[in-house]
Order: sequence, then C-alpha cells, then structure tokens
Amino acid sequence: MKRTKLFLISILIISVFISCASTGGSNSSSGGSTAAASVDEGPVLSASPVYYATGSGSSQSAAFNDAKMNAVKKAASDALGIASAAANRDKLMSKIYIPSTANAYVYNETMEILDRGDDNGSSTVSIGIRINLEAISNVLRANDIYGNIILPQGGEVLLSDMDRPSFAPEPVVAEEKAVEEKPASVSASSTVSTEATPEEIALINEIISKLSFMVYYDEESATDPFLAKTAVGMANRYLSENGMEYVDLGQIEQIKKDQAAAYEDETGQAVSMIQWIAGKLNADIYIEIVVDANSNTKNNRYYGSASVSLKNFDASTAAGRGSSYYQTVPPAMSTVSEDDALNNAVASATFNAIKKAVDQARAYTQKELTQGIKYDLVVQNTYDSRLMRDFMKKMERKVKSIKRISTSPEETKYEVRLIGQIEDLEDLIYDVSEGLSGLEGMSLVYQRGNSITFDSGL
Repeated sequence: MKRTKLFLISILIISVFISCASTGGSNSSSGGSTAAASVDEGPVLSASPVYYATGSGSSQSAAFNDAKMNAVKKAASDALGIASAAANRDKLMSKIYIPSTANAYVYNETMEILDRGDDNGSSTVSIGIRINLEAISNVLRANDIYGNIILPQGGEVLLSDMDRPSFAPEPVVAEEKAVEEKPASVSASSTVSTEATPEEIALINEIISKLSFMVYYDEESATDPFLAKTAVGMANRYLSENGMEYVDLGQIEQIKKDQAAAYEDETGQAVSMIQWIAGKLNADIYIEIVVDANSNTKNNRYYGSASVSLKNFDASTAAGRGSSYYQTVPPAMSTVSEDDALNNAVASATFNAIKKAVDQARAYTQKELTQGIKYDLVVQNTYDSRLMRDFMKKMERKVKSIKRISTSPEETKYEVRLIGQIEDLEDLIYDVSEGLSGLEGMSLVYQRGNSITFDSGL
C-alpha cells in the first residue's frame, strides 16, 4: 500500500514538473511564434494604401486628374478582383472612372510627383497617392458592384501599398533631383578661371550682378490666373528682397493692354508677346511660371498642395537659361479656407523655386559670357573687299571671335562672339571703324535682339 502511495506521489510530482516545463515551453514558444509572425506578416493592409499611376492630358491639371483616376482604377480593380472589375466595366466607367471626380477618391495632400513632362501641347505626369478605399467601396456598393473584398454586407476594405515603380527613387532624392536640374557643365566659376582674363572676369561679374528679370505666368497653362499672379508676386518679392532688378507685374499688364497692335506691327508675331515685352522693358532674363495646385478639407482643416515650374529665357534670343521646380511637401494647412491654403502653398513653392531659377539663369549666362555671346553683325555697302578684310582683322583683336558668314558688294555678314552687351559691340565697331580710312562714317541702321546692322558709309 505504501509502495502504491509512493508511486502515485511520484507520478504526481513528475506531472507537476512536466506541467511547469510545458508552461515555460509554451511561453517561450509563444514568444517565438510572435516573433515569427512579425517577420512573416506580409504586406501591411490599409484603408488608404499608396498607389502609383501615370496620366496625360492637354494641360498639367488634366494630366494630374488622369493620373489620379488611373490610380483609383487600379485600387478598385484590386478590391473587386479582375473578373468582377471586367464584368462591371461599363458601370465602373459611368459611375466612378470619371477624371473630374478623381479628388473624391484620393488624399491629395499625400500626392508625390515622380515625373512630369510637356511635349507639343501634351502633358504627362507620374504620381504616387493614397487612395480613399472607404469612398470607393461606398460608391461600389451603392451601385450593386461586388466582388473579392467588396461584399454586400459591408465590412472594412483594406489593401496593401502598391510596389514603388523601379524608375522612381525615394521621395527625398526625387525632389532634390527635380529641383536642381543643373547640368554638370554649368560650373561657371571653374570655366571662368581657366578661359577668361581677369578683366573679362570682372566684366562678367558686373554684367551678372546687373541682370534684370521679368517674371510672368504661362497664360496657356494657367487654369487659375489668380494663383498664377500670386506666384509672380512672390517671385518678384524674392527678387526685390535680394536687391535684384525686376519688372513689376503691373507694367507687363499695362503694355499688354495698350500695345497689342504695336506688338503685331513690329514683330508680325514672330516672337512671343512676353519676349517682346521683356525687350521693351530692358529685361535680360524672362521667367515663365507654370502653377498646378489642388486642395481638400479634412477634420475642419484646409490643405493646399502646389507644384511650381519656372523656365528661364534670354530676353533677346528666347534661348533657354535653365529651369527649376518645387512641390510643397507636406501640403500647406489653413484654418481659414481652402483658398487661403492654396495661396500659402503657391507662395511657398514659388519662393523656394525662384532662388533656383535665378541661380540657373546666372550660371548659364556666366558660361555663355565666358565663351562670348553670339551676335549677328551685318555691314551694308561693302564693295571694298580689302577694306572690309582690314575691318575684320582689327575686330579680331577686340572680340573673342569673329567669323565671316557671307559677303557681297551689297552687304557682308559676320558672326561675332563678345563678352559684353549689344551696346558694347556697337561702341567697339565705332572705335574700330574710326581708325580705318574710308569707314569713319560707319553708322547704325538697325538693331533687334542680338542682331545689329551698320552702313559702311562708303
């Protein structure tokens, strides 16, 4: 009997130890399985997943709406499943897939621009944006469109973020690349030090310090002229605060209003009116601004996002002088109104972009000045070929280069490269001609942009 009791007690003690060991093992195992679960959770599901898409249109605003809707299409298709999306294609096209309603299904403040471009009046843009799955699922159910995770009885709709496109770098890098847009060759300081004389460097620096800017918006791309003028005003404020010469917006508007007929008579519309006005107001660089902005309201707060592109042009030749781009990330917030949020976003984006635009314009101008600005020189009445050859030889000592393009008794054409303005070339021609017997009466006939015409006086 005692042996039986001792045996039972032994069994009981062993059972307790086994139980304790099992409990400890269970805890340890539970911790291990939790860790394993955290590693193997797979994609994180969200009611506002990030989707990527590309859109196109006749304007940047249209391209953005198209891109947003294409992102919505991808999310709806994933939520419904391919089969249901295909079966309900007509309903989807008429009830949801309408580009003008895209903002109802996305969170605009999360939009990231990956790429954008313009070609022959057509704009394209690639974006990443968070999708409002609740808004999509509500419309789907309201129209009896079901499938996959869109169920008649309702329930939360969750999807994982779409994989980031391989062409799109991480957001911070993407923004820096978009803003810089500065070619490696535009290292003007190194170019100046190796190719220009000290006197030329001093002249180049003087010209660059006195560059005059004219900022205006691209009227063909301006969907909201008020916001576009806000951008112009902010750009001019930056120029003013940094002591740079600029043309006031009011002057531009006045000339556009009063001198449209003169513009057509003088140019035959061969140049843009903005370039013509820039020349009238003695601007060296004119900058065109393109603004794209959108807004939304969330939790009684107003959000505005803006992207601003600035393109620089030489006022005389319309040649490109660099560009810059900036997007507000994160969006601007206001407690007043969506208009206030949009104004803040546009002002912020422009203020950040204009500095880059000015730096670009100066760098390109400096590089060009180092090589010499190209001017077209025409001399009329050049029947004395020997005298004109002497004129060219004397000019060679005064300019970076001079090349004869064509010659005849009626006129001779040259391509001249000079570190200086068109007025400097005019003065130089007077100096050279006064030292040549027969050309003392040389006089200016006509000048437009970088083209200048003289009569030899022969």
